[in-house]
Amino acid sequence: MSDEVTVECGVLRGRVSGDGATRRFLGIPYAKAPVGNLRWRPPQAVEPWSGAREALAFGPAAPQAGPAPTSLYFGGVEEQSEDCLNLNVWTGAAGSEGRPVMVWFHFGAFQFGSAANPLYDGERLARQGVTLVTVNNRLGRLGFLAHPELSEESGHGASGNYGLMDQIAALEWVRRNIAAFGGDPANVTLFGVSAGGHSIHCLRCSPLAHGLFQKVIAESGMGFTHPLEGIGDPAGMQSLSAAEETGTELAELVGGPALEQLRKLPLQQLLEPQLPRTVGPWGLDFLPPEVTVGLAIFDGGYPIVDGYVLPEAPVDVYGAGRQIDVPMIAGSAGNESSGLPFITDPATYREAVEAEFGELADAILTLYPADADTRQNSGRLLGDRMFTWATWTAARLQAAPGKQPAFYYRFVHEPPLSPDAEIAERGNARAFHGAELPYVFGSFGARDWPWTDADHELGRQISAYWVNFARTGDPNGPGLPEWPRFEEDGEKTMQLAPHPQVGDIPNREEMELWDGFYADWRGVGAVDAALEA
Repeated sequence: MSDEVTVECGVLRGRVSGDGATRRFLGIPYAKAPVGNLRWRPPQAVEPWSGAREALAFGPAAPQAGPAPTSLYFGGVEEQSEDCLNLNVWTGAAGSEGRPVMVWFHFGAFQFGSAANPLYDGERLARQGVTLVTVNNRLGRLGFLAHPELSEESGHGASGNYGLMDQIAALEWVRRNIAAFGGDPANVTLFGVSAGGHSIHCLRCSPLAHGLFQKVIAESGMGFTHPLEGIGDPAGMQSLSAAEETGTELAELVGGPALEQLRKLPLQQLLEPQLPRTVGPWGLDFLPPEVTVGLAIFDGGYPIVDGYVLPEAPVDVYGAGRQIDVPMIAGSAGNESSGLPFITDPATYREAVEAEFGELADAILTLYPADADTRQNSGRLLGDRMFTWATWTAARLQAAPGKQPAFYYRFVHEPPLSPDAEIAERGNARAFHGAELPYVFGSFGARDWPWTDADHELGRQISAYWVNFARTGDPNGPGLPEWPRFEEDGEKTMQLAPHPQVGDIPNREEMELWDGFYADWRGVGAVDAALEA
């Protein structure tokens, strides 16, 4: 059964569920196709269409080379195209109105992923009273390439961050159109994991996003160090000048054409070259050449502190208390290292730590030893550094006096991986990066794993927390363990597992070590000053 909704550009024909309780509208364009002369330009308004436009199938994702289908991080991509600026809406029955809106930004290191991933199916959240929107935006070099010529033509002296501009354009579309689907444009919650969580930190620090959302849920976001002028911290972001240098280097690698020719360059010719940099994801040269995870930051495909979309680094904005001040849930998984590189040889690992961390090396090796578990410890070090510390720090800075409330969690439950399925990260899964997604969306059917009653009950609770928060800015509600507001005393972390309970963060000593590292390295004084205040 179909249903029609009128939005600003015309009529959309979507699908109604069998019992009539929910509707879905897929593949809705929120901006023009960023192709030809619109490549590396801000998103442009969609032109109106005549008649009813079919909204029954997902639109294409951005061009990408993502993980294999056996990976826990496969993006669910079926179709790719530069014409990728589309979104999907799940909502209630016709005639419903005033529903809280949740807008989802997918994972994928800003390099891969899709709003069509079955993990993000919105049916169950819609049945809980939410209007859900999932968004595709430009990725990689199409979404984040900076170049001096691009900066010169922009009118504001900056380039890159087209993927963030896409997300802002999608939020502006939501503000103008979501009431037609029964959603409340004045009650919008952003949520996302990994790159999606990082996007949320960036949007909270962008003057272009003011007024577009009222709450945020940042899951395993990163990007909480100062902008870099070259290759270094994998949790960092590049400055505009460094990113322009990267873009110039890439242009030279593909023949040195002017911007007009770059815009006409065949897609594969633009995306295939790898910049001649062998520095590994920790800013060191100890990893084998085939390991390139993390290099996207320095390869023309990652958010930039550009002076326009992002005038300052999120760590400085949060540290000064100038982020868009809305209630926040933030948290991370128990094993954030699951999709990251690792080192297996203890001697190589010790050498790398000593070279990178100097006087802190002994303290780091005490908590992340070079021993028989080097493989696990090296990955745990990188995961804590990139994701866990950043998320914990964002929560602490939001918890400052006078700010809107913060609620902090750790997802520590280990999902029951199928014993028969080929899973690339099986040996290092546990409570893996992004493991909470089936529990948030109730999308257990997306993975053929031996889910238990305990998994489904945990999913009911987590999903209810998220929906309550979207409604009111407070995750608490009937039938749920009490989740207190986060405070710096540390005894307010919700441990999300069967029978959720509140306690201290599981790895306080490691987090305090990273506090010391980032206080000394590159002078992240804003964090220290804000937390001491």
